[in-house]
Amino acid sequence: MAEADAAGVPVPSSVRLVLLRMTDALAAVVDNRLRPPRQGDADDGHGLVVDGGGTDRWGSLLATGEAVFGRLDWWPAVTGTDVRTPLLAALLRPYGKKGSTPTVTRPARRPGHFSDAGLTILRGPEEIWCRCDGGPHGFLSIAAHGHADALSLEVRHDGVDVLADPGTYCYHGQPAWRGYFRSTLAHNTLELDGSDQSVSGGPFLWTRHARSRVLVADTADVSAGGTALWSAEHDGYQRSVHRRRVELVAAAKELRVVDEVLGALGPRRDVRLAFHLGPAIAVDLVGNWAVLTWTREGEVRSAVLDLPGQLNWRAHRGESDPPLGWYSPGFGRKEPATTLVGTGFTDGTASSAEFATVLRFCG
Repeated sequence: MAEADAAGVPVPSSVRLVLLRMTDALAAVVDNRLRPPRQGDADDGHGLVVDGGGTDRWGSLLATGEAVFGRLDWWPAVTGTDVRTPLLAALLRPYGKKGSTPTVTRPARRPGHFSDAGLTILRGPEEIWCRCDGGPHGFLSIAAHGHADALSLEVRHDGVDVLADPGTYCYHGQPAWRGYFRSTLAHNTLELDGSDQSVSGGPFLWTRHARSRVLVADTADVSAGGTALWSAEHDGYQRSVHRRRVELVAAAKELRVVDEVLGALGPRRDVRLAFHLGPAIAVDLVGNWAVLTWTREGEVRSAVLDLPGQLNWRAHRGESDPPLGWYSPGFGRKEPATTLVGTGFTDGTASSAEFATVLRFCG
């Protein structure tokens, strides 16, 4: 688009409108450190590299968006500098000039729920950030870059991954690792009978998709008090529906997660509930009680995980056969990280089974 503007070649207004909406969406979903959600495949692809390796690519994108489209009052502040923004801004025609773009209403407040994507962001005090996934399994019928991560969570505290999405790691040549990083077990969600929610037909193919739907998305910013709420369900497991409810309670600085297996009456079903900790998190697990600690800019911070007592909990880290307990900070890279896995079953005598987890931040 920059080249077209510099050459005086018309660019359809629809292209500029899509880029504007993409930029507003990025501003809406990043955490306080300008990191976006980690979800599905990511391979660190770049179309044009003009900055050094230390440049914050997401801050750079927002800075360019501000120069081209103008920032909204609710946008996060961008404090870094880059080369790309002044370069492209010198070539691009500012949005809305010369009558080539339609009038569009931009969000007056920071959106927290994107219904088409099924992506919801909950925000709380002390920069608590929680991404909830209740969207489609992936793009079109093959969902090539989707992961079996329906109803998964991603939680950060002041930009630090506390409950982390493990990432992608690889595409080809290592089928066991490709299978793990896109599996249900590799995400912060519930697995039944040792199976993925969706059925894989190859490294870039899913032959059956779990269908998710969001039931509630109350995304009010509760930094100053109150409770934000999200609830969704999916039908990926035959005979049963997995429903999850998440409450972010400001006064208690805690996240309450309730997993229900509906349709549990009948033959009992094996359950595995996984919580993947970020690579910076140290954990002390005793029974169903986990104390989490990490350091942020020289300050020790902590949280506790009160895990469902009806499950048996173990910590896994850096295991390879089979893979479990890994975090991929970028394509082709992986490092050990602790995964807490609770195992048990639905007893088959009730129409539903419930598993409650509380993550409480201590400062």
